[in-house]
Amino acid sequence: MRKLILVTVLVLMMVPLVAAAAYAGNQIIRCSGIPCIATGQQDLVYERAGNGLNDKIYLKGGSDQVRANGYTRDRDLIYGGKGYDLIYVNDGDTNDRIRGGAGNDKCYVDSRREVVSGCSSVIVR
Repeated sequence: MRKLILVTVLVLMMVPLVAAAAYAGNQIIRCSGIPCIATGQQDLVYERAGNGLNDKIYLKGGSDQVRANGYTRDRDLIYGGKGYDLIYVNDGDTNDRIRGGAGNDKCYVDSRREVVSGCSSVIVR
């Protein structure tokens, strides 16, 4: 009985540590300032909330997703990382710029001129 209690206590102590490590690998980031820098894991990055707020977002690696298409009348600058990134800047204006990284990035834009470099697939919407 004593061993069972000891094992149960150890398991309960380990749960927060394992959960924190798993959570750190897949962050949801809502940018709050400039620059906004991803973690290097598989991140979901949202631009700052509000029309007319320019963002500068840096991805550090991992297969990330950037959602900079929720607000318009802004100039979002996205710098891709090494992973396979999905980058959305199709927000109703053509002011944004994407510099994809070393990975095969898929970029959703309002105009092809928004892609400076690095997008292996460009979808105009």
